[in-house]
Amino acid sequence: MPHRHPEDRVYTVISGVFYIGLGDQFDGDKVKAFPPGSVVVLPGNAIGPLGLEYMDPGDDPRKQNYQ
Repeated sequence: MPHRHPEDRVYTVISGVFYIGLGDQFDGDKVKAFPPGSVVVLPGNAIGPLGLEYMDPGDDPRKQNYQ
């Protein structure tokens, strides 16, 4: 689900396919596939400590009640 990171992220695809989409709303038709050997650079909101902020807090699995 849509979320943001305050820091820049660099992903290197070693095997398999890395699928990623950008934007405030999920749109499966706009997801891009990156094959092995790809390097994906996603600029963050700011350089800082690691973090994760969901656009809709209800999508955050860390806040789910598991019983």
